[in-house]
Amino acid sequence: MQPGVPAPSISISATSGSSSPLWSALQTVAASWRAMSAERLRTSGLAGYLAIWLLRPIFELGIAALIYGGSRPALLRYVVVALAANAFVFNTIFYTGEILDRQRINGTLPCLFLAPCARYSWLSGFMLAGVAETALIAAVALLFGHLVLGVSFAPDWPALVLSATLFLAALWGLGMVFSAIGLLIKRSNQLSNLIFPFAMLLGGVYYPVALLPEPLRLAARTLPLGYGMQALASAALFHAGIRDLAPDLAPLAGFALALPLLGILSFRRLERLARERGELDLY
Repeated sequence: MQPGVPAPSISISATSGSSSPLWSALQTVAASWRAMSAERLRTSGLAGYLAIWLLRPIFELGIAALIYGGSRPALLRYVVVALAANAFVFNTIFYTGEILDRQRINGTLPCLFLAPCARYSWLSGFMLAGVAETALIAAVALLFGHLVLGVSFAPDWPALVLSATLFLAALWGLGMVFSAIGLLIKRSNQLSNLIFPFAMLLGGVYYPVALLPEPLRLAARTLPLGYGMQALASAALFHAGIRDLAPDLAPLAGFALALPLLGILSFRRLERLARERGELDLY
């Protein structure tokens, strides 16, 4: 079972004055990001933090090298990129998907909902802390793959940037939906542990979705993960351009539009439910 990270006791204060709403929101994002980052580092300690976020991708790639290194080097190259991308999937499920419920457990959720700032600003700051950690994991995976496993990259930068943007947008919306569900059922970590194995199987992490057996491949096509993994791998490894990636980018763009909207609607539904019950903790 994946360990949960304790939620911090966070106090967010915005600078008073006649600053614009946008500037105030950006200040709140920055303040909540700093507070969450400091709390996560303080909770784990520097040694534990480095072990969790830096050594894990190395061990995962080591296992992949043992499986694919001798007989299927092309798959090993794919897995290096896919595992880097999967760090963001892990963050979506175990971090973003548990933010609200962990604030409820810690007793800080009512204060956050009542804070005199846009709710999306503090939530975005919390999510930004997780994205920063995840980017570090992805960088370690790619660097290890290149220096130790000998994987070479031939990126098409426009296609790579577009693929990453669409992939992260879809994951952002998916994380919001998971977070809303986790808060409603008050079992966010259990939900994460239930979802993650299916994400690993159907997300194309250790094996491209196109090579899965047909029943699994059809199920995987209902998720954005496989499209994103394949687009990122093709753009990073084979210099595939945007036109070449159209079969993956088109459905990924649909997910990138629909899932954030669904996430926002889920968050608003939580707010309405809290007002109807008169209980911000949603007990």
